[in-house]
Amino acid sequence: MDEKSIPEGNPPPVFRIDLSLPPSERYVELASLYRDRMRALRGMFDELIQSISPKIPLKLVHCLARSFLRKLYTDEETEELRGISRVTDIDMYLLISLNTVLDLLMGCTSGGVRTKCGSSTKMLHFRTLDWGMDPLRDLIVQLEFRRGDDPTLLATTVTYVGYVGVLTGVRKGLSASLNFRPVHDTSKNLAFYSNHVLVLLGIRQSISSLLRQCIFSSPSARPGGSNLSTLESIVENVPSMPTTAAYFIFSDGATTVTMEKDHRTAIVRSSPSFIVTTNHDQQSDTSLKAIAEDKRHHHAGLTLVSDGIETMADLIEDSNERRDCIKSRWDKKLQLHMQARERVESVENVERQEAEQNLSDQPQGTRSSPRLRRKREKEAEMERRQASMSRCDDSDLAISEKEVISWLTTYPVLNEETHYATIMDPSEGKVVWVKWYDPSEWGE
Repeated sequence: MDEKSIPEGNPPPVFRIDLSLPPSERYVELASLYRDRMRALRGMFDELIQSISPKIPLKLVHCLARSFLRKLYTDEETEELRGISRVTDIDMYLLISLNTVLDLLMGCTSGGVRTKCGSSTKMLHFRTLDWGMDPLRDLIVQLEFRRGDDPTLLATTVTYVGYVGVLTGVRKGLSASLNFRPVHDTSKNLAFYSNHVLVLLGIRQSISSLLRQCIFSSPSARPGGSNLSTLESIVENVPSMPTTAAYFIFSDGATTVTMEKDHRTAIVRSSPSFIVTTNHDQQSDTSLKAIAEDKRHHHAGLTLVSDGIETMADLIEDSNERRDCIKSRWDKKLQLHMQARERVESVENVERQEAEQNLSDQPQGTRSSPRLRRKREKEAEMERRQASMSRCDDSDLAISEKEVISWLTTYPVLNEETHYATIMDPSEGKVVWVKWYDPSEWGE
């Protein structure tokens, strides 16, 4: 695919959500505007079921879903959906399906990278969301959450109309995104699938609802429960929480954290400079073929990330390509950065050696001069060793925001199934760049 054929994309419409309103009224105006487009959810539900297996009887599924999918985990989110259902005339079970299944089916690229900000630096959180359900693209919006007449921006999300959890969100001090993870620990199958059922029934919190809790938490919130207002508290509490398998990405502007989340465990990684995750576990020194073979012997979960069901090998290969595309650009910047540092150090070493030579050429007036020279030479050697060791440190490397956008809009990071791409600034608590993409804009 020629990079020049990448479409420009368009900024999504921005809407304000007033959190001072009763939950059932918060989305009424937005849902009214999108009423006709939201009716596509009915056909998408059938398409999703048929994609899993054409033999599944649709009437039976609709009957069971209508009977059992009646609420979400929190009363607040349930009331928000009831308000949307009332305005759009879309059954609650369809909206609940959207809010509990969508986060299991996405292909995504997420991460953080340190960028220049005047004389200082900070981490930006980048993210793409890929999925094959094209009708959802017409529902992409950017929501700004405020309370009453207070102009304070509490949080911003990039989402779909009718979705009340958080897939991509930011507030001052924290940004969060969610990636689909196709595998889990098969030794915990009973607990894992029980969790699926409990989420669908509204008895347990979905992962997008958990991210919503993180984004809308404050230090004074939930005095009797888990405080998820800071990156440190999230790293401490989230890994042991019961969830579906997923990749979580959080950033506070100084550090970005990724979690390979299983039912009640997680592998946590962090970086103050650069980190990226897509849709496969990061296993060092393991070939693509070996990873794919290993996954074939483990449950793949729901691997529907396009209009068909991909094989595990295809999914991992695509995930690797997207990750490698961004990582190779960071590695190239790091290599150039190290080369420039080495040139500076080389000049400094020459100047130091010349100064030492000049000192040794001077007449020595005391017996201590040889010892003094040896001491200075030892100190100089220690400085050179420390400088050499620091070459492995990328903490002082930072790129421009324009470069981050360029990386994010390079194929295959951005591809035909990308619904939207965005960059968030958790230091400021805002979305700094976002585009949604129409598949018709891609060349044949």
